[in-house]
Amino acid sequence: MNKKLITLVIALAAVCSGASAQQKQGKVPYMTKSNIDKYVVVDTASVRIWYALNALDIEDEQSYLDLQRLEIGKTRNKYYSYYVWESDSLITVYQRHNRSGNYPSQFAPRGRGGKGYWSEMQFHTWFIEDGKVRTYTREPDPAYNGYYDEPYPGQQWTLTQDTATILGYHCQKASCCYHGRDFEAWFTTEIPLRFGPWKFGGLPGLIVKVYDSDRLYDFECVRVEKTHTPMLSNPYKKHRPISRSKVLKFERKVNEDSHRTLGWVRVEGPQPLPVHYEPIELE
Repeated sequence: MNKKLITLVIALAAVCSGASAQQKQGKVPYMTKSNIDKYVVVDTASVRIWYALNALDIEDEQSYLDLQRLEIGKTRNKYYSYYVWESDSLITVYQRHNRSGNYPSQFAPRGRGGKGYWSEMQFHTWFIEDGKVRTYTREPDPAYNGYYDEPYPGQQWTLTQDTATILGYHCQKASCCYHGRDFEAWFTTEIPLRFGPWKFGGLPGLIVKVYDSDRLYDFECVRVEKTHTPMLSNPYKKHRPISRSKVLKFERKVNEDSHRTLGWVRVEGPQPLPVHYEPIELE
């Protein structure tokens, strides 16, 4: 393959990646792991709500970018990626008997095209407690691992008269502008919980679907279940307070150009070109 053709292939790959930024943002080729043997119980979950992130077909789990869970406890809520939790669990069990530090590639998180990529929407964990949401970061560069707090709920909702049936529930639509993007949410008073996926909440019923106006990020409830299980958390002993603006600035850089941002250099061939990145938070 000649140099001109190689350059053309790389350029086309960058364009395609930008066109589907919502699928994996910048497609950072890096995956961190967490040892669940060190996790501690922080509460007991009584309700567990499952959300598909960017499903191509809500009936086909193989089409989900990620499957995420909201656990509702007595004193706090936890929101996280089930696929990442599943991956951490598999790796933890494997490494109990294999001390090499390596693990099979099939233990990477499941999800559409998710083998071995990092995304802040999957690898971070959010806890809601005492009127705030705390983001625990899990970055490709440990220097940016920390936590920051925001008010919860942070949205100013406008209710509309539009209704729809989602997952068998009668739902009403609401809208807001949050961190620079316009969102529409569908909530149901049939489940009187004022929560939702990610950082969303504050409506008079559970948010079962929410998406931004560009449809880059789409969360949809696929299951609601009662439970009585321990709510587990990484103890985050090495995490320290970090500014949200510092985290977002780093995440933009690493998603747009992971190789240069993380100091990776290819031995052969050209460096990958920067890609287009569409964060869920614009400000």
